[in-house]
Amino acid sequence: MAITPTRPGWRRPPTLRDPDPQEERHPSWLELFFDLCFVAAVAALAADLHHDPTWGGIARFCGLFVPVWWAWMGYTWYASAFDNDDAVFRVSWFAAMGLVIAMAAGVDTISTGGSGEFAVSYAALQLLLAALFLRARRHAEGWRGFAGRYAAGDALGGAIWLASAAVPEPGRYLLWAAGMVVLMGTPPLAVVAYEGKAFDAAHIAERYGLFTLIVLGESVVAASAALAAAGFDARSGVTAALGFAVAAAIWWIYFDSVRWTALGREGLRRSFTWGYGHLLVFAGIAATAVGVHLAADAAQHHESLDLPMRAIAAGGLVAYLLALAAIQHVTVERFDRVAGRRLLAAAAIAATVAISAPIALIAALAAIMAVLAFAESG
Repeated sequence: MAITPTRPGWRRPPTLRDPDPQEERHPSWLELFFDLCFVAAVAALAADLHHDPTWGGIARFCGLFVPVWWAWMGYTWYASAFDNDDAVFRVSWFAAMGLVIAMAAGVDTISTGGSGEFAVSYAALQLLLAALFLRARRHAEGWRGFAGRYAAGDALGGAIWLASAAVPEPGRYLLWAAGMVVLMGTPPLAVVAYEGKAFDAAHIAERYGLFTLIVLGESVVAASAALAAAGFDARSGVTAALGFAVAAAIWWIYFDSVRWTALGREGLRRSFTWGYGHLLVFAGIAATAVGVHLAADAAQHHESLDLPMRAIAAGGLVAYLLALAAIQHVTVERFDRVAGRRLLAAAAIAATVAISAPIALIAALAAIMAVLAFAESG
């Protein structure tokens, strides 16, 4: 992968970077640095689920993954459109990284009633993004409505999150949900205000691929941590090895078959299904990594897995495959054999929740994913 080299200027107007078919654009070093900061957020969510593998822990993981993923997505798409790499852009990105780290630190306090820190950090992230869009709007040439709608949506969503810090739980969480509705509903309203193509499809696809690798890294960390904690116990070692096989199949299927569709007014449904569908891709991979870790722990102590633990391991893969089936469907604009195989594999994986033996469960998941990877390679 080539990295786009850049030289900073002190201050340059942010100009909408319409995709140039003659220019091959790659992620910058700053974008890669930004992605790495989200390792802390994903790891914090995974650790919280590992420590509380109950239905309540699953609900908390799912609920928190949405805003964490959306924060990454919002800044990623902004950079694709307006990355002018001046000093203001860089300093803003460094500030956002600090807020991501603070947000990650706040994950641990939510289960004990200290969710205010998370809310304030998240609100600041969204308000900073709104300010960046306002800066872009000042220099608009034909895309004032596009940048303005983004700024308004991010500002309103951030304000709701900030106000939630003053509301006691559980009412605070209702405001979080309202804020996410505003934030996630903003892009479709903003994109239709601009007749051109605001984002570089190839650049976005590469950014999503890189984040997929970051989340897959959690699988590697989970397998390694489980093996180290068990002192290289044979049962844990087998479980960890099978878990790594699951991660390898996830990588194989994603990077061999997921394709980006053109981002434009004629393909908005496809584009937003592709972009928003990755919520289940990322969350599913992270949950599966936790499930493998839990299975390795149980195998070491000769214990069986209860239903929530099985649901974490299998449910993560089901979410991943359902998202890939939907992406495939809108990409080719028909229901084909690829989407059908993914749905069939998802159904088979869902059935594995009946398996309480940890090694047998992860072995079944690995076998199903390996068969699917082989089938998609044919």
